[in-house]
Amino acid sequence: MKPAPLLGRRAAIAVVVAVYTAIGLLLTSYRYLENVANRQYGTLLPRFLEEMTGAYTALIGVPIAVYAARRFPISRTTWKTGIPVAVLAAIAYSAIHTTLMWATRSALFPLAGLGPYDYGIMLFRYPMEASNDVISFAFVSGFVYAWDRLAAARRTELASAELQTKLARAQLENLRLQLNPHFLFNTLNAISAVMYEDVGKADAMLTKLSDFLRVVLDSHGVHQVPIGDELAVERKYVEIMTSRLEQRLELKVRVEAGASDAAVPFMILQPLLENCIRHGVSSERGAIEIEIEVSRRNGSTVIAVVDDGVGFAARAAGGGRGLRLVTSRLEHLYGDAATFAIGGRETGGTRAEMTLPFVRMESA
Repeated sequence: MKPAPLLGRRAAIAVVVAVYTAIGLLLTSYRYLENVANRQYGTLLPRFLEEMTGAYTALIGVPIAVYAARRFPISRTTWKTGIPVAVLAAIAYSAIHTTLMWATRSALFPLAGLGPYDYGIMLFRYPMEASNDVISFAFVSGFVYAWDRLAAARRTELASAELQTKLARAQLENLRLQLNPHFLFNTLNAISAVMYEDVGKADAMLTKLSDFLRVVLDSHGVHQVPIGDELAVERKYVEIMTSRLEQRLELKVRVEAGASDAAVPFMILQPLLENCIRHGVSSERGAIEIEIEVSRRNGSTVIAVVDDGVGFAARAAGGGRGLRLVTSRLEHLYGDAATFAIGGRETGGTRAEMTLPFVRMESA
């Protein structure tokens, strides 16, 4: 996306005209007060005409200076061309400016009842005015250089920000694409494990997996969803696992009213639930209870996944890749504003808790 200009064309013209008008009025005041200080009275009108015609005819130098500065810039590599062009442009501007001042004053003074205007000997007037015009021309050129550098820096900054945004989106998409196959392969392995033991159970799991994948594909690659939508997806996943474990899995969900419209990363809870099921169930224990707690605390959304399984210390692999995906997604989405921790509970089982900035997002 092309960055918006620092100042629109019409606005820039209005600013330049306003600046030269202010300069003309300030010089009028200076020259008139100088006359009064020297006991020369009744000179306000001639001083006004002189200084305002000088200021407004000086506007002709602005486009000349802008063109010369941008078409033939003075830099370390172009100064051999840029300096001569700037000198010639300044001379041309001064000659045009002086001529226009003589012409406009010669026309306006008689119309204002001030009689003919005497500009003196023009042979000396041109070099005299050139001393002021060169300073004015240099100031405009310097301003153009500074403005263009500021605009270039802004374009670079916006391009860098856009590149960082695209990179972050690509990394997030990569993480999302890693998550889906990771989940799918693990689920298919679970189905495969029961296929030869109970065909009906495997068929039921495949049906529920189909429903689950339909929801995932309908997400159109979104990275954040309302907490209600996320919980609905995770319930489908738990249904698949419940079909395998029969009555050995129970899911409880508790969402505080203040957090009911929180936005969360899509499928962020699936690896945590998988971790509970794969590593929390033991042969000695016939069932596992998992609870998802969602609350709002100090401007943050806090989500905890708690189970009463074998405990974190007893888990051999600790979840591995799935938990790393959770950490990476939180880092890419929220940076240091999000935290994730997992550990054992004093009463047994495991607690995984993430904290992320609260963002309101209503369910469709």
